[in-house]
Amino acid sequence: MLRQLLSLCLVFLMTPSFALPEEDSQKQLTLLRERMQIVEHNIAKTQRNKTKEEKDLRRIEKRLSESSKKLRSLNGKLLTAQNKIKTLQQQQMKLKVGIEEQKGFLAEQLQSAYLMGKQQRVKMLLNQESPDRMSRVMQYYDYFNQARIDSVKAIEVDILALKTVEEQLLNEKRELASFVDAKRVENKTLIASKQSRKVILAILNKQITSSGQELSALKENEKRLTNLLASIRQAINDIPILSKKDKSFVSLKGKLPWPIKGQLKKKFGSARKSGRYDGVLISAREGSAIGSISHGRVVYADWLRGYGLLIIVDHGSTYLSLYAFNESLYKEVGDWVETGETLATIGVSGGQQKAGLYFSIRKNGKPVNPVHWCRATRKGRVG
Repeated sequence: MLRQLLSLCLVFLMTPSFALPEEDSQKQLTLLRERMQIVEHNIAKTQRNKTKEEKDLRRIEKRLSESSKKLRSLNGKLLTAQNKIKTLQQQQMKLKVGIEEQKGFLAEQLQSAYLMGKQQRVKMLLNQESPDRMSRVMQYYDYFNQARIDSVKAIEVDILALKTVEEQLLNEKRELASFVDAKRVENKTLIASKQSRKVILAILNKQITSSGQELSALKENEKRLTNLLASIRQAINDIPILSKKDKSFVSLKGKLPWPIKGQLKKKFGSARKSGRYDGVLISAREGSAIGSISHGRVVYADWLRGYGLLIIVDHGSTYLSLYAFNESLYKEVGDWVETGETLATIGVSGGQQKAGLYFSIRKNGKPVNPVHWCRATRKGRVG
């Protein structure tokens, strides 16, 4: 059934209506997304026989992904708000100190004027003192008067600025409080979803173990990924990926960065129940950022049975990089990414028990050893 659906999809994709105007990047993006929607729709059809628990797992892991992204966003907003409050408090303190200094300066001026006496000018005129001396003293009077006026104006400006800063500070504190409340709610949602996931995983694992279907489930998952990659290759084969300034993926062999820092838990080609490992498994702290190994375009970003939240990047020349078991996905189909740009975060989706990243490089859909393509490992550690 799956083969027939894929064949129909491929025939449809090869029709003239999909001719690509290379000069129009927006049309390329629209075309890519339309094609991938067809691929995802056909994959969804083949998975209608999923059990209730499998459907629940997909739903909960996608909900966990959204909660994790919201929490990260809220944490960023909290940090920004806290920094703003700190800056405003510093401005507030500076203005208060400035106002007090201006008040002190004004008080000194008033005291000086008082001591000199309000009738000093009249006395000087009556005593017929030297015109030069009179001129200098009157200039001093004018200077003191202007200084007093300037001091009053400066205080008025600072008081107005202080009022503005205090209003901004109050608004920032209110916004901070709303972020804290939202984070508290999202944390509760996350905890509840994790508990639900734990229960569902226990049921699924019991079902697979009791029926002796563990090996069969692994092979089905691998077949599902293979079919997905075949559909993707056909969908993108006439959409250009590289510009003239970009280096070809092949030229970067042995120089590519690893997507994450961590320990290699499963090496390429190592034995597993369903055969050989077709990628690597890297253990890392849950929530750590996963970076793209090279320039490319996202061609898949969704949940796939056995792989959880999966993101696939096309690097041109039929090379793809795959990142699975993610906590959250930060890119969508059609997004361009640069080397090191965050694609997702480390998680346990797809039914995993421990946080880690399944990472694979494919050439024409066939797996190649990432160790030969990425920078040298050191004592089993990468990145």
